[in-house]
Amino acid sequence: PAHMGSDRMSGDDAATWRAVFVLPNVELTDAIEGGLAALAPPGDPRVLALKQVQPTLRQFLTRFVDAFGQAFEPAVLLVRANAPAAIYEIGALASFRDLIALSAICAGRAEELKNPRGHRMVFGNAFAFYPWMVDRHDEDLIGRTPALLGVHDVRSFRGQSSPELFRTQLTESSLDLPLFKALLARWRRRYDTDSPAWPEVALLRSLNMAYHASLMPAASDVTFYDIGRLISLWVSAFEILAHPGGSGIANRDKVFDLLEQTSWERSACADPAYDTGGKTKVKRTLASWLYQALNDRRNDFLHGNPVARESLILPASGRNLFEYAAPLYRIALTAFLRLIDETPLPPSTEPRALG
Repeated sequence: PAHMGSDRMSGDDAATWRAVFVLPNVELTDAIEGGLAALAPPGDPRVLALKQVQPTLRQFLTRFVDAFGQAFEPAVLLVRANAPAAIYEIGALASFRDLIALSAICAGRAEELKNPRGHRMVFGNAFAFYPWMVDRHDEDLIGRTPALLGVHDVRSFRGQSSPELFRTQLTESSLDLPLFKALLARWRRRYDTDSPAWPEVALLRSLNMAYHASLMPAASDVTFYDIGRLISLWVSAFEILAHPGGSGIANRDKVFDLLEQTSWERSACADPAYDTGGKTKVKRTLASWLYQALNDRRNDFLHGNPVARESLILPASGRNLFEYAAPLYRIALTAFLRLIDETPLPPSTEPRALG
């Protein structure tokens, strides 16, 4: 595939790459390439080569089952052995994961709004790092979280995918490829210097917040207030993205300004016909109106204001406001990254070209 598998250099072997994390909740069809890092399926030649020379890693990868005992091998996060030390830091690795996750989730949420059918990539839990991994000497398993630091023998290990969600398949068509390509370029730029510019810092901070906003609100015990908490995180992701840096501030109007830099194919979306409230009566676009609705609910939930379930339902569509957060975030990223294609779309009378 053009963007998922084209960045691999020839002559790769076990000495070229290192396995640093596994992701048991996502089922990959092809590797997602990032140059210095890659998210690879278990059948990827690089993973197979590593298994040949690392017997502990091989045992580890073959000891995973789902909640019903069905065996599988997890996806593997690989990093080039000669990558700069900064790429091996958890911040860089998590950011690489975040940009993949948001490229999939923004697209999945948009598709689900248009054609609800379920089993799409809509929750960030699919991209969670497993807390246990083989050490660098291929001897022991190391478990590291804020709650534990442990060492164990791989022969006692029984890995499992998260029982609260299906292992979701990720294909090339699951990714918003223009978004992924632009985010990857900015990720490389961010970790190519010890003194990154503010836009790169703001972007990856925002992606991290958006990733956590995209997680499941809870498992079997999800409540109305859990949805409000995630809406609050989404609003924070928008504000971080719109922050001008330094002593500047990010507020509602800064987010409006960012959203309204986006050009639209549909004139109805570009039409400033919506009241977003405030002392100054300014008509804004539908995207800004949606953000205002998210911001209002954030204030209600976080400040303890009275809030009703009905306040989360959009009257025009009957859908939950929360479902629009990720596609709206894509609109903010469209403006931030200047993902504007000046080539006009083919007409609907040419469906193959349009597709």
